[in-house]
Amino acid sequence: MADQGGDGIVMREYRKGNWTVNETMVLIEAKKMDDERRMKKSEGKPTELRWKWVENYCWRRGCLRSQNQCNDKWDNLMRDYKKVRDYQRRGNGSNYWEMEKNERKEKNLPTNMLRQIYELLEEVVEKKGGQTVVASTAPAAAIPLPLTAPPPPAPAAAPLLQVQLQPPLLYAQPFPTVDVRDSSDSDTSEHSDSVAKRRRRSGGDGEGTSGGTASPSNSNEVGTAICKSASIIAEAIRGCEENEERRHRDLVGLHERRLQIEESKTEINRSGIHGLVDAINKLANSIIALASHKNQSAPK
Repeated sequence: MADQGGDGIVMREYRKGNWTVNETMVLIEAKKMDDERRMKKSEGKPTELRWKWVENYCWRRGCLRSQNQCNDKWDNLMRDYKKVRDYQRRGNGSNYWEMEKNERKEKNLPTNMLRQIYELLEEVVEKKGGQTVVASTAPAAAIPLPLTAPPPPAPAAAPLLQVQLQPPLLYAQPFPTVDVRDSSDSDTSEHSDSVAKRRRRSGGDGEGTSGGTASPSNSNEVGTAICKSASIIAEAIRGCEENEERRHRDLVGLHERRLQIEESKTEINRSGIHGLVDAINKLANSIIALASHKNQSAPK
């Protein structure tokens, strides 16, 4: 189902048409594995695009669909799943699984949702919701605020080294800006004392004062730059996710409009064929009437 191009690039030949039950189950399994993969991607390695990874997973299991097909099918599955779930939770009518197709259609519910597919979707949705809650609450409890006294005075490069060792925690946890300010204040007071002592020894040399205040200001600048960089990266990632979801919604809307246009074309063609058949029947009746009239008026 895939051939090798002239430049060494594998061109995939995607399957079209309605999805089978087996293909749908493979897609749900792929989305479940992708959610687990994305929860573990904090190792700093470059990750593959979400739906491209799902496409590759499906291909390895015989579901020959493209990433756009997988995304559109998943959107449709989630839409039908939410309709059935909300109806079942209300509980003000008959059970969805005991209804006939025409009754489901009258209540604006999906007519072909299988219970096996629904249970698999429910497992994926509930598991993803639980992982999101754990991931959002765990980092806040993982960073206790420092309550111990600051370390003894160190050389001027020590505060800068302490701030530079903290960035790996900033990407997965809340920004410890309070810690940076506290350490900077304590270091400032300590260095001010040491500077005063040196100034008393050297007779009030101005250069010692300027050298003692440079390190805390550098620490504040580094901490502020790290916080700004982390917020910019998080905003960029969130923007990419929103753009991707918006593109997929637009694509689904485009497919729906295309289906409406095709249905209208089919209806126009059907009307044209009916009109042509009526015209042919009328013409045939006119010819028969004309022939019979000539036969009756011919001389005997």
